[in-house]
Amino acid sequence: MLFSVSAAFAASAHASGTLGLGVNVSPKYEGGSEYRVLPLPILKYEKGYFFVDDLSTGVRFPLGAGFSTGLMATVAFGRDEGDGDRLAGSDDISTTALLGGFVDWQHGPWSASVKVLQATHSGYGLTVRAGGAYTAALTQKDVLRVGIGTAWGNNGHMNTYFGVTDAEAMRSNGNLTPYAISHGFKSVEANVAWIRHLNKNWSTVASLGVKSLVGDAADSPIVEKRTSVLSTVGVTYKF
Repeated sequence: MLFSVSAAFAASAHASGTLGLGVNVSPKYEGGSEYRVLPLPILKYEKGYFFVDDLSTGVRFPLGAGFSTGLMATVAFGRDEGDGDRLAGSDDISTTALLGGFVDWQHGPWSASVKVLQATHSGYGLTVRAGGAYTAALTQKDVLRVGIGTAWGNNGHMNTYFGVTDAEAMRSNGNLTPYAISHGFKSVEANVAWIRHLNKNWSTVASLGVKSLVGDAADSPIVEKRTSVLSTVGVTYKF
């Protein structure tokens, strides 16, 4: 998701940190029809310029007027040929670190973010992710966060994750056709997170999102399902 579960806690509380564990349900790969269930660390911590946000870490510098900028590192999970029927014959994609920068903005309940991330693995390309959210305190214990987002990829990224080479098409025994793809927007999504504060330290969180591939990414031969559902439930402790 373009905004993390821990981001919802950041907008709903002013604690120095949040630590928890959740369960995430999402497709095995972008465009896949099979789902997997994985444990998800929920972590929000800031000290000075340094921050940790779930699987991301970096430094943030305030600019004033609600804006901040910084550098960050995060991770993009890979995929295996066995993650979907349409991946038969395709090359595996390794899990890779992403390095880049961001600009955030927040004013009251409104927030927005733009991230530019370059994969450290050669040839995996660059992505730009943009999103916005609105956070509302429904009661003293309940917080609702609604967000939207989109993602763009350059030639390297789009061909790595959605393209099909001649060699891959041959190995697929006719199940795949060669598919070259250029830079462009690849997905849009909308999601909602609900936080329930049980007491001053403990909370529960549940999030649900819908993500759709668009453009040339949606037309890729490896795509089994253009629209997918993403969900997370978890328990957190504020310190």
